[in-house]
Amino acid sequence: MNLKNIGEEYDVAIVGAGPAGLFLANLIKDLDFIVLEEHREVGKPLHCAGLLSLKGLKRIGFMPQKSIQNKVRGAIFISPSGLKLIVESRRDEAVVVNRTFFDKELAEKVSDNIKLRTKVVKVAKRSGKWILKTGSGSIRSKILVDAEGFRYNLSTKLGFEKPPKDLLLPAIQVELEKIRDLNRDLVEIYLGSKWAPGFFAWIIPLSEDEARVGLAARELPFSYLKNFLGKHPIASSKLKKAKVKRILGGRVVLTGIYGKIAKKSSILIGDVAGQTKPTTGGGVVYSGIAAHIASNIIREELAKNSGEIVLEEYDKAWRRLMGRELFLMKTARRFMMQINDKDYDEMIKKMKEIGFESVAERDGDMDFQYKILKKIIMTPSLYISQLPYLLTAFIKSLLTS
Repeated sequence: MNLKNIGEEYDVAIVGAGPAGLFLANLIKDLDFIVLEEHREVGKPLHCAGLLSLKGLKRIGFMPQKSIQNKVRGAIFISPSGLKLIVESRRDEAVVVNRTFFDKELAEKVSDNIKLRTKVVKVAKRSGKWILKTGSGSIRSKILVDAEGFRYNLSTKLGFEKPPKDLLLPAIQVELEKIRDLNRDLVEIYLGSKWAPGFFAWIIPLSEDEARVGLAARELPFSYLKNFLGKHPIASSKLKKAKVKRILGGRVVLTGIYGKIAKKSSILIGDVAGQTKPTTGGGVVYSGIAAHIASNIIREELAKNSGEIVLEEYDKAWRRLMGRELFLMKTARRFMMQINDKDYDEMIKKMKEIGFESVAERDGDMDFQYKILKKIIMTPSLYISQLPYLLTAFIKSLLTS
């Protein structure tokens, strides 16, 4: 890399203008920083289902004003044979947002510090500073934050560990209108290997007749979605005659903690750091939580003015706060990836028999699931015949945490 034409210099360079990078940018907006985004517009291309818990948004201190399309009170879980488990609150529990508008809201107060169409192609460290080579020149910074999402291009160059491939699932989603018999208050979750092997399919309502419908699967998500839309005994009656407005593709990150997320003066944040829920893949709220941790540590290190930046405390703080939570969720995810459709039916049947719906309504939390997962584990009658699968999932989670 040619060091003679080093251009701008900042204390912090954030690569990626998704929620993770933008949450952090807002929290350090009084510092000297730059956000580098390879696309021409913030919020595009779309990848996310846009379902965010109200409690989680309050936790991270950001309540969207311009991007909310709907509010929901709960969810219906449909087993492979059609059994329904309904978890519903009397109040709104989550919002469905337009992710493009959501990201743009996050970008509003830091827009002067965002460089669009700026892809980092090379990275090096010289004399304690990061040098980022882009298509339009080079940028130097004391601290480098990788918020690139699920691509892992920059993180690999920085020497961070690659995530386990079996917990990165291809996903596809369509926005539909003219849907029949849609309850706009409830998200619908469809289980079963025939429809979404390794994960589940979803219907997230936007209005009385519009919804986001998608799934993730181990392979061929488009084929499985086509099958789900046209042949699922319950969903197809609602969706068969619906009109497609938009098709979106992406990846669901279910890794949880899988390696270090800080090395000296570089850190990972968001999807690239495995800061998503292994049970559902949702990561916006976790990115906000991580941004609060990272911003505090970045401030502390810059204030020392010691010449050497050390950010390893960010990794330790994240593990202290979220390690137990993510370990249990990852164990649950690996368990769910192993059991068959008959097991799913049996578990949902038993949950209904013991009144688990009311327990979930009382103790459930979309983002912090440890409490509800622990209650499931402490009720062995729900899964006793699948105990070997649970033990295998537990061991695999231990080996990748």
